[in-house]
Amino acid sequence: MPFIQLNSLHKSFAATPVVKSFDLGLERGEFVSLLGPSGCGKTTVLRMVAGFETPDAGDIRIDGQSVVRLQPNRRKIGMVFQSYALFPNLTVAGNVAFGLRVAGLDRTESAKRVDEMLEMVGLLALRDRYPFQLSGGQQQRVALARAIAPRPRVLLLDEPLSALDAKIRVSLRAEIRTIQRHLGITTLFVTHDQEEALSMSDRIVVMNAGRAEQIGSPEAVYNRPASRFVAEFIGSLNLVQGQLDTSNGTVLRFEGGELRLQAKTTLNQGATATAAI
Repeated sequence: MPFIQLNSLHKSFAATPVVKSFDLGLERGEFVSLLGPSGCGKTTVLRMVAGFETPDAGDIRIDGQSVVRLQPNRRKIGMVFQSYALFPNLTVAGNVAFGLRVAGLDRTESAKRVDEMLEMVGLLALRDRYPFQLSGGQQQRVALARAIAPRPRVLLLDEPLSALDAKIRVSLRAEIRTIQRHLGITTLFVTHDQEEALSMSDRIVVMNAGRAEQIGSPEAVYNRPASRFVAEFIGSLNLVQGQLDTSNGTVLRFEGGELRLQAKTTLNQGATATAAI
């Protein structure tokens, strides 16, 4: 049984369906990305797992337990927001310690845990600085350290790199993946950036209009798209439309030329088809 199981989730806002019959299972320690254009429902799915939204129908189970009726603070989930959401009046160490204090950890253990987390994200030397004294990348590391300090069983990442410049994003996504693997924490990552999803994920869920168009490894989603939407959304390609000639192998004839295809097809002789190159 998957460690996290989302069963037939539905969610509407003002009678407009945003998530429709969504199913997904995550194994323990897996890194799964929800990838898709703006408005496809990926952040709504994440917020339902976190407990910030309640599904209209369906169930969310973590380690075999339904959490739909549990408050967010009782789900043992760490979350990193797009906006970082750091407390401006607390130091780096104070921000990381906040969740530990709420959880009732004693002062000695809390201080030890804070130093451990800050060393993991490379910010131990900056423990006494305030958020306004940090770069965007450093603030994001603080947010990550704060999320994982209470040792949650699930980590949720809501487009955490979108506000950073391209060079920092590349280095940070590698750091996040390294930390996730080191901790073995089950992670659900929301992004609209296909390069992030392809480089970081064990599996990718490509979403479109509230549904999962395809779920698979980065290699499978990239090389074997299950629909035209996935083919057009992932990577760069050219689409060539023509008529199939299956009399001698599989040939796609189009105006100005033809393509001899190795791909097998169930389409009949003369059918209109599109090749994605």
